[in-house]
Amino acid sequence: MDKFALRTVYLYFKYCNLKCRHCWINPPYADSRGLREDEAPLDDIISCLEECRELGMRSVKLTGGEPFTRNDIFGLLEYVREKSIRLSMETNAVFIREKEAKALRQAQATLIAVSLDGPNAGIHEALRGVKGSFDDALKGIAALKKEGLSIQVITSLWRGNKDNIKSTIKLSRSLGASSVKINLIQGMCRADLMQERQETLTVKETIDFYNELNEEMNVLSPIRVIFDIPPAFKQVKNMRIESISTCSIFNILGILGDGAISICGIGSNVDRLVLGRIGKDRIKDIWSDHPVLREIRENIPARMSGICGRCMLRYYCLGKCRAEAYYSKGSVSAPLSFCQAAYEEGLFPGSRII
Repeated sequence: MDKFALRTVYLYFKYCNLKCRHCWINPPYADSRGLREDEAPLDDIISCLEECRELGMRSVKLTGGEPFTRNDIFGLLEYVREKSIRLSMETNAVFIREKEAKALRQAQATLIAVSLDGPNAGIHEALRGVKGSFDDALKGIAALKKEGLSIQVITSLWRGNKDNIKSTIKLSRSLGASSVKINLIQGMCRADLMQERQETLTVKETIDFYNELNEEMNVLSPIRVIFDIPPAFKQVKNMRIESISTCSIFNILGILGDGAISICGIGSNVDRLVLGRIGKDRIKDIWSDHPVLREIRENIPARMSGICGRCMLRYYCLGKCRAEAYYSKGSVSAPLSFCQAAYEEGLFPGSRII
């Protein structure tokens, strides 16, 4: 199997109907559905996906912004169905009702990840920034479940919801979610201000909270809970159970809402990581010979710096998130900020250091 085969394309939609305070994509706000002049035409997106399929791509993830801000998404879902492309989606579910849920079921979506940041409207909307979005998200989840789709709840951890995470897990279970994924808020784009205001947890607080929650969930929760802390901080048994999500940096390509091509959504905010444009540059040429991709393949993980270069899990984790490393340090080989800070504070597990 080719280590650097293109397997998955992430489609990042340009606009969003929420104003999330932690968003690392920083999409412009749109409170209605439509197609704007600065969005890539659907025909160009499909042509690009056909180029990717020629290179072996077999799965697509739709993410944000918010996929359902585009009213031509149904044509994209039909294309995915016709070509038997494996489909997953990240959504806030605000626009999802019967029509949207049926289209996703017909496209045989394998997993719909829905953002839900608290057990009630006050907590959820304090992060998401739009009133009514909590109730709309619950309606969207109900529509998805009615169509028999698999739901994962994604919640972003910050001071405003830390004490309500267990209640959010309980609510997710009652809504029929198969799992809950707790994401750390990384200091990128909008989240920079949250960090400045000390609204995000410190590294120590995050590690302590993970250990506390982990012990309780092992006993109390019948639902799968995935805490997206770097693998070095996880117990081996939990690494197996959770099937840890790490960045598939060697095998993905990001197509942004305006038609730019990047390693992932980071190209929305870091110009150097824009590799080309759909309809102008050939995917085959970019994938085989772009200097940014060559740099990633040659240096990750063997030449990573800082604690990531000394971690015994580096060939497994691949530095967790290379987008964050580049955003914070200007290098795809830089250490993940969380892990480096933990090391400098004496919190990085010694058993993971070579």
